This record gives sequence, structure tokens and C-alpha cells, in this order.
Amino acid sequence: MPVYYDKRNKRWRFTFNQVINRNRIRITKLLPKTWNRNQAKEFDQKETARLFGAATGTIKQKHLISQAVVLYCQYKCPDLKGGLEIEKELARLFGYYEGKYIEELADVARDYREAEQSRVKPATIKNKLSYLRAACNYAHKFHKFEAPPPIELPKVKNERQSFIDRREMIMLSRSFRGLGAEREARALVRIAFYSGMRLGEMMSIGRKSALLDDGFNLIDTKNGEDRYVPMHPKITTAVKYLPISYSKKWMQVLIRRAMDNVGLKEIRLHDLRHSTATSLINSEKDLYLVKDLLGHKDIRTTQRYSHVLKKTLQDFVRKIK
Repeated sequence: MPVYYDKRNKRWRFTFNQVINRNRIRITKLLPKTWNRNQAKEFDQKETARLFGAATGTIKQKHLISQAVVLYCQYKCPDLKGGLEIEKELARLFGYYEGKYIEELADVARDYREAEQSRVKPATIKNKLSYLRAACNYAHKFHKFEAPPPIELPKVKNERQSFIDRREMIMLSRSFRGLGAEREARALVRIAFYSGMRLGEMMSIGRKSALLDDGFNLIDTKNGEDRYVPMHPKITTAVKYLPISYSKKWMQVLIRRAMDNVGLKEIRLHDLRHSTATSLINSEKDLYLVKDLLGHKDIRTTQRYSHVLKKTLQDFVRKIK
């Protein structure tokens, strides 16, 4: 049975155990968690044919993109903070790289871009193709696969344009009346505006993260590191509602309703984080300080607010008499 469902590991397993030219070849691989029966069978057929061809010398040794994905999901994704989500995204791309060799990666990327560009944002396309490229690069570096060809990724305009000011934040805070859990939702809005924290980080306070007298000690944030965030004097009352007893999803629903009610249909809760960055940059704060406060691992992420910084510098220069 070359491929079967491994009940203990709750995923499909590929096995190969054959004697070819007096040499026994034994291989077993756990396939990605997100793969279904059809994907497992497709991999089985291609991999079995490849192994026979390579062992008998009838075909040149080449590797499938799906082989690289299997190795990446098995050995690398468990160490990544968003590893399971990456596995899911790679599984969704399976129809594009099914049966394709690593040398065809550029063609796979082009086909995906052309098929999805009318309905998917460039940033989403770039992220998904980056996962596929990372899998092929991993297999090349650690498992001696052939080097993948370079691929063309869509250009993404990363400037952050969506944010609100203090007046709009207060208007939003007052709009929760009658929606339920209004105190908790109002608290999250104020804390987000004055701290730049992500929703998940705020929801973790009082659980894995700690509320301190002078700020917040965030544990295992999005970039995998701990972070200290100082407390603004204007949220000393709001933090009394932490930890939030409602679910993250319910808080998102309430805040979305309130934003729609006050005409902020284009704004998301995460944009309050952008509002924090914009306010700090407009106050002529150092970009690296903003980076540390927001928990950006790379200064290039913070530089997405460069359009705000440019205007601030222009205004600053005009102060010269």
C-alpha cells in the first residue's frame, strides 16, 4: 500500500519499498496535514514513477514542487509561528503546482498570477508565491534538490493610508451603546489607538501576557518575540476591563458594526495601529522608536509610513526662517 492514512499522525503517508537492480529502496514520508485523498494519490503516482525512473536510470533525476512542499511542511513549518496557515495556503495552491517540477516554478508562478490577479490583491499573491518559493529554496538548501529558478512577484504598494484621528476615535468609542459588551469594545478601541497593539496582543493580556503598573509585557508576539509597551495615561481606565472575557471574533464583529454605524466603512480595527504610527511620526518621533513600539521586526515594515514621514519633514523644513 504505497499511500495510506496514518491514523496516529492524522495525515496521509507515502511509502515506497521496492528492490530495483538488486538494491532495496525504502522511503516513507508524512504528507502535509491539509492534503486530501486525491492530493495524496496524485503525489503517490508521480513520486513512485520518479523513484523507479531515477533508480533504473531511465529518467534524469528531477524533483517535483510537491516533494519540496512535503519536506517544508514536515520539517520547517512546525518551527514557524504561522506554520499551519502556511501549510493551508500551500495546499490551496496545489492545483497550480500539481505534477510540476521545480524547474517549472517560474511558469507555475506566472500561471497563478494571471489566474488570480483580477480577484486577489497583489499582496496576497505575493505572500502565497513567497511560501511556494520558500519551500523550493528549503529543499534545495537542506535536501540537495536542484535550485529553483527566480520567479516574478507582483509589486505591492505598501504605504499605509488608512487611519483615524483622536476625534474619530472618540466618536467610534461612543457608538457602542446598545451593541452589547460595549465597555470591553470601547476599551479595546482606546487601547489600540494609544498603544499601537494588535487585537490578538490586547486579547492576550491577563492570560499569557501581563498587565504591569506602567505598561504591558507582551509574550510571544506575531514576530515571535516578547515586547514591552508603555501605558498611555489616557487608557488607565480602559485597562480595568482586561482581560476581555468575550471572544476575539465577537469583539471584531462589534467593532465592525460600530465603525459602519459612524461611517468608517473603509477602516479596520488594525488601522488604529496605523493611527498610532502616524500620530507618532507627525510628532517627529524617531522611526526606529516607532518600529520598537509596534513590534516590527524589520525597519522596512515601519517605512511603509514613509509618506507620512515625508510630509512631516517637509513641514519641519518650512520652520526654518
